[in-house]
Amino acid sequence: MSLTLSVREVGDVIVLDIAGRITAGDGSNIFRQAIRDEVAKGHKDILLNLQDVTYIDSSGLGELVLGHGTVTQNICESCGASVFQNDQGGWDPCQQCDRTGRVNWGRLTLTNLNSQVRKLLEFSRLNTVFSIYESEDLAIDSFGA
Repeated sequence: MSLTLSVREVGDVIVLDIAGRITAGDGSNIFRQAIRDEVAKGHKDILLNLQDVTYIDSSGLGELVLGHGTVTQNICESCGASVFQNDQGGWDPCQQCDRTGRVNWGRLTLTNLNSQVRKLLEFSRLNTVFSIYESEDLAIDSFGA
């Protein structure tokens, strides 16, 4: 089964209902573009409903990590410009306003993981990176916090 994706809004949260396989090729491309499209529209709170995902391979896992980085990128607390670490791993002041405060741009949360996806995230220790909720309602509520 190839990847299919639908988008819906629940309050201020964008829910991406994903079905099928997140694997190398078209599935990864569809997933990556959907995340980028929502960020480009200014949506900051994104919930990935993985209820109907049947399999994720290593490329798909990489896409989840890339999507997390896209949504949670660091921005300047004052002006909202993207900020990056320097070569030494430290943070230089914002190039636009010269301030040093940083915040995450948005939040990406996962819900309704099947056992294969859950085990993959645990094995890779990415369950410590992602916010994971058992139900969509709990995940939606977490954005209010």
